[in-house]
Amino acid sequence: MGKLESGERRMEFHDVASRRRTVRQFRQKPVPSESVRRALETGLEAPSNAHLKSWQFILLRDRERRLRTVTEGLKARDMKDREEIERFIARFADEELKSVYRRSLPMQLSMMLEAPEVLVVCYKMKPLAECRSLFELNPMASVWMCIENIMLALAAEGLFGCTYTPYDSQGLKSALSVPPEYQVAAVIPFGFPGQEAETRKRESLDERVHINTWGTREAPQRAGT
Repeated sequence: MGKLESGERRMEFHDVASRRRTVRQFRQKPVPSESVRRALETGLEAPSNAHLKSWQFILLRDRERRLRTVTEGLKARDMKDREEIERFIARFADEELKSVYRRSLPMQLSMMLEAPEVLVVCYKMKPLAECRSLFELNPMASVWMCIENIMLALAAEGLFGCTYTPYDSQGLKSALSVPPEYQVAAVIPFGFPGQEAETRKRESLDERVHINTWGTREAPQRAGT
């Protein structure tokens, strides 16, 4: 691989990573089946604990079944009442988190029903309540690497979505006949965006990197150096 080709590929990857956004409103345009397949195959390329890759994918394509699944199993609903929203987010101290919930709670159900595709990602792990160490959470860490691979692959195709983590997945597992040894990591509605995604605040890397010990910073490099 030549230097130019290598640089182009590197640039392409960083461009995809920077474009990746959370989207909750979608165009009613079918998603090409080959795009979905490429994204899921990219998910399977993710590293996993002990190389197990105990991941399974469910695509909710039947509209009637999807409606029953997300309303009765997932208990998703659009929270429209402002006072109810404020009561819900009062438990959080972070103002930015509250702002996210103010935008997302009114669309929790509608994004599931209107998205051209809804993906449920499952992984094998014993119930969280039975885990006694961080080591036992490796399957959960692994499946989220798989999920991010999927989201990046979708972004490369102009497709975006939202990773919704259920508070309680038992009803969802029952509705989808998920075996008891599997857990639900995320429900991901996705498709072509219906509106321009919000611009993210650019995070400062220099505020997050420590050299050798916590609090020891490296002097920021100037452009062109």
